[in-house]
Amino acid sequence: MENQQRKLFLVYSLNTFKDESARIRPGKKLYFSSIEKAEETIFKFKDLFTFLFDDLHNEHVYCLVIEEFKLDSPYRSQLSTRVYSPDGRKLSECMVPDEGPFFGRAESLIHHEIGSVVEMPYGDQLIFGIVIGQPMSFNENACTYGLTASDDCYTVIHHQSMELNYAHSPMVFKPTREVSEEVRADLMLAYQNIVTRES
Repeated sequence: MENQQRKLFLVYSLNTFKDESARIRPGKKLYFSSIEKAEETIFKFKDLFTFLFDDLHNEHVYCLVIEEFKLDSPYRSQLSTRVYSPDGRKLSECMVPDEGPFFGRAESLIHHEIGSVVEMPYGDQLIFGIVIGQPMSFNENACTYGLTASDDCYTVIHHQSMELNYAHSPMVFKPTREVSEEVRADLMLAYQNIVTRES
C-alpha cells in the first residue's frame, strides 16, 4: 500500500508597524506535521506572542497564515494557503495545489466585487488597489487544463504605480487603513480607463 503523503504546515504572521503604516513583513516561521497542530497554534497565537498584540509594541499582527507543502518532493510543491485574522478567525483559503487543477472559486468565497478598493501585501509594502477582475467561479465541468493555484486570483490595479497585477485570492483584503478620497479617485479613474478601452 502506498504510504500516506507526507506534508509540512508552515505557520507565520504578517506584521505591520505603527510608525510605518505601509510596511509589512512576515514573522518567524513555525513548522508543524499536521493541520490540527498548525491551527491550534493559530488559535493560541495571541497568548503565545502577546507582545505582537501590545499597543506599546511597534510591530503588530496583520494576519496569520498557514501554508501546506508536500514533503520529499524534488520540486517546491505548495498544496494550500489558509489565512486567518489576528484573533484566529479564518478569512479565506486556497485549497488548490500548485500544479492544480483549479475548478474555480465558490461564489460565497469571492469576497471582493469588481470596482471595490482592496488592500494587499506586495513585497514589503501593504498597498491599495481596485479590483477589475475576479477569480473564475466554480464549475466542476470546466476545462481546467493548465489552470493551477496561480489562477485563483483577483486582477487588481495597484496604487500608486497603476500597474495591473494578479493577486492571490487569500491575500486580498478589505482595507484596514483609511483610504483617502484622492486615492479612491485615482483608482476609480484607472478602472474607468480600463473599462473604456475594453468596451
